[in-house]
Amino acid sequence: MYKKIIFSICLFYIHIVFSQEVATNKKIEETLKKAFEYIDKDNDSAYIFIEQAKKISAKIKDPLYQVKVLETEGNYYGFVKNDYNKATNLYLKAVQICEKNKLNYTKNLYHSLGVLFHLTDNYEKAKIYYTRAIPLERKEKDSVLLARSLANLASINSTQENFKKAEELFLESLKYPSSFEIKRTTYANLGNLKIREKKFNEALVYLKKVTVKNPETGDGPDEIDYSYLLDAKTGARNFDGIDTIVSNAIKLYKSSSDLRDKSILLRSLGNLYQAMGNYEKATSAKDEYIVIYDSLKAKQRDEVVYEMETKYQTQKKEEEIAKQEKEKQRLQLFFIVACLTIALLAFLVYQNLRQKNRLKKQKTLLETAVDEKNILLKETHHRVKNSFQIVSSLLYLQSENMKDKEAALAVKEAQNRVKSMVLIHQKLYSKDQLIGIDSKEYIEDLVNDIIENQTDTIPNLTTTLSVESTVFSIDSITPLGLIINELITNCIKHAFPSSIENPKIELDFYKQGEMYVLKVIDNGIGFSNAISENSFGIKLIHALAKKLKGKISFETNNGTHFVMEIHKFEQMN
Repeated sequence: MYKKIIFSICLFYIHIVFSQEVATNKKIEETLKKAFEYIDKDNDSAYIFIEQAKKISAKIKDPLYQVKVLETEGNYYGFVKNDYNKATNLYLKAVQICEKNKLNYTKNLYHSLGVLFHLTDNYEKAKIYYTRAIPLERKEKDSVLLARSLANLASINSTQENFKKAEELFLESLKYPSSFEIKRTTYANLGNLKIREKKFNEALVYLKKVTVKNPETGDGPDEIDYSYLLDAKTGARNFDGIDTIVSNAIKLYKSSSDLRDKSILLRSLGNLYQAMGNYEKATSAKDEYIVIYDSLKAKQRDEVVYEMETKYQTQKKEEEIAKQEKEKQRLQLFFIVACLTIALLAFLVYQNLRQKNRLKKQKTLLETAVDEKNILLKETHHRVKNSFQIVSSLLYLQSENMKDKEAALAVKEAQNRVKSMVLIHQKLYSKDQLIGIDSKEYIEDLVNDIIENQTDTIPNLTTTLSVESTVFSIDSITPLGLIINELITNCIKHAFPSSIENPKIELDFYKQGEMYVLKVIDNGIGFSNAISENSFGIKLIHALAKKLKGKISFETNNGTHFVMEIHKFEQMN
């Protein structure tokens, strides 16, 4: 949905530009519009109309149409084929033509480049191009495109947790004209921003505007809009009118066919039920969420396999065409050679073809074997993750039904340990990299998950993460994740009584010489006595550290300082 929203914003503006153009050549305008319609449908038929537009543009030799054709082709490769490098090159080529001919179209191309990098999560490059587009949009008084650039830049700042800057940009965007649905999306993003800031009452102010129906189409909010509204209600503990909201959300959930949107809405419903004390419905919602989440991942996995197979078949055809062309040139060369060498050359060609065919067959067999192995390996990680997920769900249900708080806490800690391993296998089967885990991505996701699920009673807790990106094997990342889980959990449980006004946890992970160093520091009360070696968590940390040949030290200095030097690890290239 995120990709669709951003692309629709870009597409909406392009249609406005087309409608405002002086009809100097209706044929090329109509051809490009047709191409955009197919791009919006994610359809390869767009390429046919792009080729027609190229031929027309070559005849009229108008630089502006050359730029528009290049932009359309860039959109095709970016949004339909996902070939982002080629799309970028086409956009930049169009920018050069604009600069050379002093065309007032550079802002559109900068915006398109920003959208492209935004979709690929390359936020820094996206910010560069949005920032380049905005002054030009202001100068040329292009308020429609300016509103979209500001909203997109705000979205990036929100993702990067620059909440104040994001809010300023969203509010500025609302000052400029745009469609009802675009404004609805902006208000929804503002509400989500306030939710992330835990300012739930402020979020509700924005989200009330999201629930209004479109006066032109009669369309109401979508699944994501309702998910934000439910999250804000849950966080604010404001259940006024909740029956109507839940009823509408359930109707939308039942009518939706988008598995991702359904899973997000279901997760929000489960959290709401839990906050209201309706644990039976909460458990039912979360069980159904797991089923949909697994279905979504299975569907994505099938799509990846299909895409790999299609890409492989296309590559084979291209190689065959290239090979035939090369053979044709060689035959022409042989024809010129003197008659005395024909027999020898024919024999060499025969031998060469035979060897190539043999190597080609061997290559095909090896590629097939590798593809099958990768698919089986992904399936293995998927099944392991599912098994761990079932164990985690069982532990969760057990802890919810326990009256003994200490026993329930112990089961909860076991659940968190299982979840740290679930995250490993989830990342392995959801990406092309099947034998290693990126330390930065894994540790940041793990810590954020622990913080989200365990810090309800600690207000204003801040976390600072500085993690070096390195790909480790499962044998190295598993004990490291479990150790981090124990340390962060201990901080949350013991470090911050109510007397600590600004609780903070800092985690650093970096390479130092021939070893890696893990530091976990909090500004809590520290250890009043010597560390109990009988504590299960401490025993577990020491046991896991031995697998990494880790040297551990604890120190109390305005909080607890934990340092571990890791001497045994396996990196994946």
